[in-house]
Amino acid sequence: MNYNLLLEQTFLGNTFRAYLLCVGILLSGFIFKRLFATLVSKQTFRIFKKFSQDKYSEVFILLLRNPFEQLFILIVIYYAFNTLNFPTEWNLASAEIFGFRWLIEATFTIAVIVVICKLLLKTTDFVSYVFNHNEDEKINKGLVAFSKELIKVILVIIAFFAVLDFAFKVNILALFAGLGIGGLAIALAAQDTIANLFGSFVIYLDKPFQVGDQVQVGEVNGVVESVGFRTTKVRTLDRSLLTVPNKKMVDSALNNISRSSERRVLFHLHLTYQTSSSDILKVIHEIKLILKNHPEINDEITVNFSDIESSSLKLLITYFVNTNVYEKMIEIKETINLQILQIVEKNNCAFAYPTQTVFLEKES
Repeated sequence: MNYNLLLEQTFLGNTFRAYLLCVGILLSGFIFKRLFATLVSKQTFRIFKKFSQDKYSEVFILLLRNPFEQLFILIVIYYAFNTLNFPTEWNLASAEIFGFRWLIEATFTIAVIVVICKLLLKTTDFVSYVFNHNEDEKINKGLVAFSKELIKVILVIIAFFAVLDFAFKVNILALFAGLGIGGLAIALAAQDTIANLFGSFVIYLDKPFQVGDQVQVGEVNGVVESVGFRTTKVRTLDRSLLTVPNKKMVDSALNNISRSSERRVLFHLHLTYQTSSSDILKVIHEIKLILKNHPEINDEITVNFSDIESSSLKLLITYFVNTNVYEKMIEIKETINLQILQIVEKNNCAFAYPTQTVFLEKES
């Protein structure tokens, strides 16, 4: 049997030799894609060797190996199918005219742009990884995370316009020029998003707080877990996760509890009207003593008979605990509260609660 003659037989405008060559290139590509991607990743790491202080090569290879495999497969597919020709009897239009050829070329172009974008995104992840594992305390980890996300958004936007330009032949300059009123309408509709985006810039430039700080904004009180483009995630004291718009974080009064060396405790005692003035003075004196003698409470204390209310005699008590740890402050507060209860009981006083006493005058 003459194999050369068989290989030269044609089918759909191509010889069987061409089909075998195409299949051989594809099989070789899928077999050697991992080897190619690993070698290219190792060679590419040399560019970042000094930046990463010759560390984290395994992380770099793990991040970029998959995109390099995809890029290699695209190259293999291009060269494999470039060995074949479309049958002349199909009478296909050129790639410049919308049709089958144009669809194939546009799809391939989009795939290449997407893979290149993925390579750049993974490279951004690696740079962020190196900064986050750097022991230099001057590096703002929150700013690194924000910059990474910002760069990723920019890369995706560039890739989108590259697809419009190279795959769909859209004139980008004319597209921007034609936005006009439509662009203004979009900007107005997205003004909250833009305000939150500027809020994120303010957070990273002004640094009112960082990831890990405990903050209080309005009724929100918790630990900052992350700062994004639009929102800040705060883990509250009851362990729920709140998502707060960045605009609120910068426009509202913000208390960064983590940057305070002490915590204030403020509350009121309500005693009954049957309490004598001498007993009130004794209670005030003894509460002042326990506060002054406590090692974790500073000298800025307030214990005063502040108000005469309709149903109680009100004492104002404030003091500062020399700790920033919430759990420690609660323990100290519990100890003080128990001692105050003992003082009130010892001096024959009683706590008031909203009541009304009706006095009936007996008729003679």
